[in-house]
Amino acid sequence: MKRFFLMLAGAALTVGLFAACSNENDDTASVAPTVQQEQQDEPWEAVDMNKFIGGEMGTIFAPIPAGSGEILDGTLYEALLTRPSRTLQLSPLTPGEEIAIMHTNHGDITLRFFPEEAPLAVENFKTLARDGFYDGLIFHRVIPDFMIQGGCPAGTGGGGESIFPDGLGLERSFNLHHFRGALATAHAGPGRTIGSQFYIVHSQNLDSGSIADFEYLINTQDEIAGEFSDNRHIYVRDVHPADGLRHYIEHGGTPWLDWQWNHGGYGHTVFGHVVSGMDVVDSIATTEATGSHQNPANRPIQSVIIESISFTTYGE
Repeated sequence: MKRFFLMLAGAALTVGLFAACSNENDDTASVAPTVQQEQQDEPWEAVDMNKFIGGEMGTIFAPIPAGSGEILDGTLYEALLTRPSRTLQLSPLTPGEEIAIMHTNHGDITLRFFPEEAPLAVENFKTLARDGFYDGLIFHRVIPDFMIQGGCPAGTGGGGESIFPDGLGLERSFNLHHFRGALATAHAGPGRTIGSQFYIVHSQNLDSGSIADFEYLINTQDEIAGEFSDNRHIYVRDVHPADGLRHYIEHGGTPWLDWQWNHGGYGHTVFGHVVSGMDVVDSIATTEATGSHQNPANRPIQSVIIESISFTTYGE
């Protein structure tokens, strides 16, 4: 049995993880430490999982770190057994679904939301948007084939606020993914609360190593990935269903930021998805900017402005 199952979460997909600004208050993601560092630094939450299958297979998804403010507790693994087979983000819009139109000086981006998966993140974004918080703010960080980030009132990546007095903790879902077009909350690593900053995934391609790994997972959907103390099993298909893996291969994204792969609390909360306007995201991501992928500035030379955000109901 191929051994790279063991390392998928900790090595192959952490390579190239977007670097954080040095400002400790920046609501951006941090470079993931090594698996060994994470296991030393992060206490693991006690879950209803008795053990993970070891040996040649190893663990193919990360334990859940404690103290991250997640809504779901150890029963999260139970949800793997009843998760929908369809890919939620790619499901058709339903009549009555509320969508948002982000009006920028590059054009409009239409967004849908998933309140059943990330209710607090959705409420936070919608309330801030309705209050006009985002009006006039810029996309302060753009990295082609990675993501575009905005929502900082200072325009530096070092500011932001949520509607919740104590901030917003991480919400975890195995049903939402960092596909190209995903809308997610930005944070600066374990223990950091969520404010107003967000990003939209621009990545169009996966590296060849990840594609090979994903193709292997597609071909081993019936392999056992873990088991509960009552001898129920979790299979590869429960953790990494083939439809999502195929979508990553065909359309791109940043899968190493998904909860399935993250270690030490570095996963991010996806709470929405672009339903139209990816050409605008492309335009923003490729606008001339300062710095490089290793330089956390990546600020557009000509400001990319969120002029306003409006809401409408699909089907009306």
